[in-house]
Amino acid sequence: MNSTTPKRGAFTLIELLVVIAIIAILIGLLLPAVQKVREAANRANCSNKLKQLGLAVINHHEQNGVFPAGKSPWAEGSRWTSPLTGRGWILETLPFLEQDALFNQFAPSLTSSLWSVSGLMATRLPSLICPSDPDGGRTRTDQYQWGGVAVFVTNYKGVLGDGRMGGYGTGMPDCHNTNGTCRGLFYRNAYQDALNMASITDGTSNTFMIGEDLPRWNFHSTAYYSNGDYCACHVPLNTNPAGNDPNHWPSAMSFRSRHPQGANFCLADGSVRYVRNSVDFAAYRAMCTRNGGEVANTN
Repeated sequence: MNSTTPKRGAFTLIELLVVIAIIAILIGLLLPAVQKVREAANRANCSNKLKQLGLAVINHHEQNGVFPAGKSPWAEGSRWTSPLTGRGWILETLPFLEQDALFNQFAPSLTSSLWSVSGLMATRLPSLICPSDPDGGRTRTDQYQWGGVAVFVTNYKGVLGDGRMGGYGTGMPDCHNTNGTCRGLFYRNAYQDALNMASITDGTSNTFMIGEDLPRWNFHSTAYYSNGDYCACHVPLNTNPAGNDPNHWPSAMSFRSRHPQGANFCLADGSVRYVRNSVDFAAYRAMCTRNGGEVANTN
């Protein structure tokens, strides 16, 4: 007797739909896990970049006896000096980030202003970009005082302290346009105060030095400019500007990130801490001051 083996027919429509549904479910389960792993890697990378920037600031201090300081492009404060270059603290830190060549290219601005080397302002430095921010590393033409000029924007900002900005927010009186009263380490008139480690009476492990920001929400983000490289702690962490308007600078000049529920900060001792949005606001403000006399814990 001859026996015949029945042949398997093609997939029915129902079977095909079931397979597609199973694949879709598996992708739906795997995608969040992949995204979580990617963000964990980005956050670690971001933390490392902040640490390297913080160590560069400390090395500048060790060589020069003071922290790198911005110089306002305006005649403000009690001890202003000309030329009013507009050079920021990040620019002054470049040699300690192995960027001597770029730093030397900016040399003409030492005796005039950054506008004399405006073509360099678009120079992109990956070490100043957080990989979690899809808008990071771009050049923009909408930054304050640089309208129409392509400039590189940074995710990393120096901590001004807890002073209110333009009278907005909570904390000490506005200090951003003067000297001698800001309680942080970086602001555009810090060159008049010659801050050093001895200025940090709260302790280096209790003082935020550098934090994260998103240029999308803050049009004061020009990397090498003294009016684009600092933020204040006068509003809660990860607060969008009022009306979601980056032009509302009194609320925009604060710290925020793309990381879930928090942001990285580099402390004055060179360590990096992840601070969650749920941090007590008073403790957060206290960590942003170098000489407030507070005992704060953001953990």
